[in-house]
Amino acid sequence: MKTITAKPEDIRTIFSREYQIPMFQREYSWEQEQCETLWDDLIDFHNENDKKDKYFLGNIVVHPIDENEKFSVIDGQQRLTTLLLLIRALFDNAGTVKALEECLKTKDKLSSELTNNIRLNSDVIENDKKNLEQIILQGHCDDKNSRLYINYDMFKNKISDWKQGKTSDELNKLILTFLDNVVLLPILCETEDDALNIFETINNRGLSLSDADIFKSKLYAGIDSSKRGEFIDEWNDLDDQEDLFRILMYICRAQENDISREKGLRSYFSSKTGRLQNTGNVMASLKKINAIIDTKTGIYNDSLWNILESYPNQYWRYPLYVFLHKYLIWKKDGELFLPEEHYEEYKKLVMLTTAYYFIKGVVYNSVNTVKDTTFKVCAKIEHCDNYLSEYMENMCNDLKIFYNKLESADLGRCKRGIILLSGFLNESQSVEDFYDLILNSNIEIEHILPRKWSDNNDWDEQKAKEVMETLGNLAPFEKKLNISASNEFFKKKKKAYKESKFADIKDLSKLDKWDYNEVKLREKNIISRIKSFIKEVSDFI
Repeated sequence: MKTITAKPEDIRTIFSREYQIPMFQREYSWEQEQCETLWDDLIDFHNENDKKDKYFLGNIVVHPIDENEKFSVIDGQQRLTTLLLLIRALFDNAGTVKALEECLKTKDKLSSELTNNIRLNSDVIENDKKNLEQIILQGHCDDKNSRLYINYDMFKNKISDWKQGKTSDELNKLILTFLDNVVLLPILCETEDDALNIFETINNRGLSLSDADIFKSKLYAGIDSSKRGEFIDEWNDLDDQEDLFRILMYICRAQENDISREKGLRSYFSSKTGRLQNTGNVMASLKKINAIIDTKTGIYNDSLWNILESYPNQYWRYPLYVFLHKYLIWKKDGELFLPEEHYEEYKKLVMLTTAYYFIKGVVYNSVNTVKDTTFKVCAKIEHCDNYLSEYMENMCNDLKIFYNKLESADLGRCKRGIILLSGFLNESQSVEDFYDLILNSNIEIEHILPRKWSDNNDWDEQKAKEVMETLGNLAPFEKKLNISASNEFFKKKKKAYKESKFADIKDLSKLDKWDYNEVKLREKNIISRIKSFIKEVSDFI
């Protein structure tokens, strides 16, 4: 690492230079509340200041990008942008103050005259660049809904309110306090690599940047400058980058045959093994993971995947992502597909994954009971080992308790998932209809015997309480139809039931009555379905 210098500088000095926001940074994101806090702190400091104190606003990390005192901002762009908006707002309220204008605009190197180039330029988003230039150079903005304009306008109003009843001399004193007594600590690095390393170190020690921001800067630093624009476009096309990295962590762990306790996301990717050194490979994996959720592998598999989305934690998805990342192939049209030779294997994996996680979820209701098996299954998938038996060996001792809990309706946070699964397993259920429903409909859990007791006059109250939350009395139902069914008597609800595409609900429309015996019979049938499903997946081994 080359020479790094850090010396506190006042606002007047900070904005005697020109800054560039590189394209890998986030767009401007400070909310009005943050800007109001900055203003209130400035006024409090000004009121108490004895002209010797300094008000410290924090660090910025920069490195030079040419010989004309132009610097790339690796960390601190949000703060610098907000300060520039405040300077313009002060300038608007103060008439013409040359010292403020010199903070806003660069000087011509020969004539020392002010130019129409602003001190802070951004490569991040075109709209941000245009809006910032309009505000700083002209004091207005075409986009009145941009955060930049909202915060600038707020500063103008705050200053206008503050100076009511005050003399111009008092405003000038505030401006001098701001220019000469408010300081930042520029950490000046000779190279971009050094700046990125400092940036990462600072943020590992507590500043509020996301893991994805840290990873983005490291990936950005690892590619040729000619390809950085393409990288930013690809990065911005990704959905929820931080979650993609979490999935990638489990894929990498599987590839490394790592079944040890999991590490934090930032710690894992920042370790000395250089997991982010090859930007091309990392981005290829992230793009594949990003596309998996939209990749069709058969409506049976995809239906179970969507049922698993109701599971109370996310560990179920990692074995599926490891498998699909390993075997999915890009077609020429840019879509992913699963080769035919892997389809049946994947179907078995999805089915057994569904059985395993719901059994564990119902019996233990704890994330710690599935972690070790998840790690082992992921590693065995990646290394073509017998991962299905790993599931079975870890759940077979829990089956008796699981079935008992089904009968007692002690399903904990897995209740919704179990009800969806039982509906899917109804042999009369159209797989196509179910997939369409779970993908596109707002699904509620219907109490066939309504919970509102005044509507249940034909029932014994004790027996009603006994079966109210059991599997026999619960079924998935389209919200729209459920609203029309309301809490009516069974005979009145049958009309809405008949319109449902859920076989579990439609079957009810064929019954003449809904009594205790019907509930218990339906409960028995549902549990039988689930047992048959578990037996089917057990036969895979």
